[in-house]
Amino acid sequence: MRDVVINFTMPVFNRLTATQRALAALWKSDRSIPFSITVVDNGSEAELVDKLRKLHKDGIIDKLFLLPKNMGIACACNIGWEMTPAPFYCKIDNDTAPVRKDWIASLFRLWRHGKSLSTLGYAATKERLLREFGAMHTEDGILGICRENLAGTGIFIPKAVSDILGYWNEEYGLYGAEDGDYGLRMQCADFPQYYYYGPDYICYDLDRTDEAQYMARGVNKKKEHTLLFGTNRRPFGTFSINQYLYHMCIRSWNVKRRYYIKDIDSKCRVDIAECEDYAATRIALMRCGRLLEKSLAQKKGYVLDDRTFIEQLKKIMESCGQSLNSFN
Repeated sequence: MRDVVINFTMPVFNRLTATQRALAALWKSDRSIPFSITVVDNGSEAELVDKLRKLHKDGIIDKLFLLPKNMGIACACNIGWEMTPAPFYCKIDNDTAPVRKDWIASLFRLWRHGKSLSTLGYAATKERLLREFGAMHTEDGILGICRENLAGTGIFIPKAVSDILGYWNEEYGLYGAEDGDYGLRMQCADFPQYYYYGPDYICYDLDRTDEAQYMARGVNKKKEHTLLFGTNRRPFGTFSINQYLYHMCIRSWNVKRRYYIKDIDSKCRVDIAECEDYAATRIALMRCGRLLEKSLAQKKGYVLDDRTFIEQLKKIMESCGQSLNSFN
């Protein structure tokens, strides 16, 4: 195989039919730009795991990693990202499939009209593609502007960007707010995020995820949303805390990993553990959240943009090695 240019990492959790369709379509893609297919299974049922092993043996899957249980999308995708170094990384979910063989080369021709330190992801509608001022109409298609965050599936991230901003944030459990988190960090770094018109290149939700499927994954979406974004009574969830810390340059945009690989056996089974220093990060984020909520609740005293208050939060993040300065 020629040197890999793109690492396609596919996180998998059940959905046997959709997974097979997605892998078959991806494998048939034109290889004028060489790519590798890495699959990380998040504890699927035995039938699907057996199928993945066969696809790996047959060469459809280049690298296969089997987790003992569902560790969440970010953790699975980071394993694939780490274990297949390449100039470009693309997260592609197991319900997503290309609709044309030349989609990769076509996307790269479109992307060249933008800046190199950028990311590229799909817009589901023309309205979304053209919503923001500055969309580029080129001979290779329309390159839209994203000012929020790109969707997780079908997103391309250059190594030049991840060398600065790191991998997905693994703090969001099973729900999958890692794409929103990466978008926040792209905004803070002032790196562009570009859209391609999705239906011209990929289709997704091949078997349409419903509430029952989420519950089968152990995901209560309403509960997870509350933990991430808070409520009226507790306005700072995990995502909300990080949003404030990133934008105020209190926390590093290059987020440390929560999990690490201890071992991988001959049957592709991964032994994974939480990093010893993550406990300090968890405590620091909890302390920051409490101070933010206290500041909002008080009519007097600290306000959220007060310099003394910000310095207090910085010291908390410095205590666990997560300050912005620690990554300079």
